[in-house]
Amino acid sequence: METGISLSMAVESLAGAVLIGLLIGGQREAAHRDAGHTETRVVTMPGLRDFLIIALAGGVCGFLGTAWLTAPVLISITALLALFHFEDRLQRRGITTELTGVTTFALSYLAASPSPSFAEPVAIAVTLLVVVFLEAKQHIEKLLRETISTTEFNATLAFVGVVVVIYPLLPAGAYGPYAFFEPRQIWKFVILISSLSYVGYFLEKFLGEETGLFYTSVLGGLASTTAATLLFARESKERPQDTFGLWRAFVIANTVQFPRTLVIVILVSPELARACVWPLTAMLMCGVLLAEILRRWPHKLIDAVPMAAGNPFRIGPALRFGVMFAAVVFLSKWAADKLGTGAFYWTSLLGGLVDVSTVIAPAADLLSKHTLPLAAAEIAVLLALAANAVQKILVAIAAGTREFAWRVTAVFALWAAVGAGTWFICAKV
Repeated sequence: METGISLSMAVESLAGAVLIGLLIGGQREAAHRDAGHTETRVVTMPGLRDFLIIALAGGVCGFLGTAWLTAPVLISITALLALFHFEDRLQRRGITTELTGVTTFALSYLAASPSPSFAEPVAIAVTLLVVVFLEAKQHIEKLLRETISTTEFNATLAFVGVVVVIYPLLPAGAYGPYAFFEPRQIWKFVILISSLSYVGYFLEKFLGEETGLFYTSVLGGLASTTAATLLFARESKERPQDTFGLWRAFVIANTVQFPRTLVIVILVSPELARACVWPLTAMLMCGVLLAEILRRWPHKLIDAVPMAAGNPFRIGPALRFGVMFAAVVFLSKWAADKLGTGAFYWTSLLGGLVDVSTVIAPAADLLSKHTLPLAAAEIAVLLALAANAVQKILVAIAAGTREFAWRVTAVFALWAAVGAGTWFICAKV
């Protein structure tokens, strides 16, 4: 046992333990009363006084730091909580209160420990998290039982597996001709694109119907601009009188593509991002300005167009994206090596039909190896955006009315002119 302990040291060490007991005990006391128990029933449930005593016991054990005292105290507290649960097992479900009691002892022990020096703030921070989790019980239960469907929950598990499990198992390094096959790089892009779609799906699910056309279009565009364009095109055929409002929704959703592309470029290649920032920013501002003009233009207001419920993440499309991504990388490197920069532009157009992000990685890789000039890499990204625009125009023609398709074509033509003009000015300056 440590000697030379002052009274101020003891008070300071035990103060953190008392605070932990107050926070957790107060939450448990309020939770039992809010649950609708009778007054007699409340007395039998562990409350503020019980958790304060547990916290003080943990604080004393942690301050003294002697195993011969800590072990029997913890065993005694655990045994009492187990006995309480056994006697009360028919009246309630779960062991949250008992687990919280053991956690209170452990956190109080940590808060009162003389080392490490940051033990007390860490213990109090964890206590706050515990209280938040305890308070959020009803919201979490409602979320899991009523809001999140089984499909969405399973998709979340698959998404976590893709991010946390698969990536560490992939081999590092590059393989194949031109070292085009880099498993970890490919999977990073799968994770990145899947993350944007996953987050966009749930933001649209939770916010879209409540916040109107603007947020629905933005969040739908974050999940998939192509899917959003297809939805608005189909709606234009079913509701031709709402073509103007659907056109505005299309503009909002597709404007999201420019900051989305810029974020991906920044994460992959800051050098390429500095070259692309002005054309992408100009097209973004053009889209924002056009959406605002359309908002102010006299027209029939329409309600939010909710995206169809579906699966926020599926491993099949993720794997297909990975395969297409690897194919575009190979074609890009082969074309740049054998046929020169001009051929790389054609592969960029091909990649843009799949996804603009499939062009960013090979362009950034060739740029880092000084195989491709910076200007050519920038043009490749812009060509991919152009090819992606052509794809959406074809979607609008196939699924929407002629008027809607013409409006979509006019918007993409405007964006192309703004992007090309900004690129030309930046190249000359």
